[in-house]
Amino acid sequence: MRAEEATAVSVEHLESIARQLWDQLDDRAVVWLTGDVGTGKTTFARLLTRAAGAQPARSPTYALVHRYDSPSGPIIHADCYRLRSADEAIDLDLHDLRRAARVLLIEWPERAGAHAPSPNVHLEFAHDDDPEIRVIRRLQ
Repeated sequence: MRAEEATAVSVEHLESIARQLWDQLDDRAVVWLTGDVGTGKTTFARLLTRAAGAQPARSPTYALVHRYDSPSGPIIHADCYRLRSADEAIDLDLHDLRRAARVLLIEWPERAGAHAPSPNVHLEFAHDDDPEIRVIRRLQ
């Protein structure tokens, strides 16, 4: 998937995209997952952790941060949805999590504001008219 190109995909194709992305990510990579509720961000995180050989990700709605150990290093998955202000992200210390992770996945990074490390990859998810399809755009 090239930058700025929107792609309509099924869940099965989403798994293929997750595998391809995992193979391309460098150590300490930051991946932003943005889009409306229910567009597939957590599903994509689950598929990426599976591609890495780690336990599939759970929704971090209640615990804002989860760590998944993969053979090539930890994947840390942070969900900033419940932050009421960007300053609440200070306690998450996303920059320190980046240093501790093989890959740091951040859902709703815009809610962390300047406290979110810049992404190596930014994927934006959107709904499609077909409920079995998601639209993904790689912004970076």
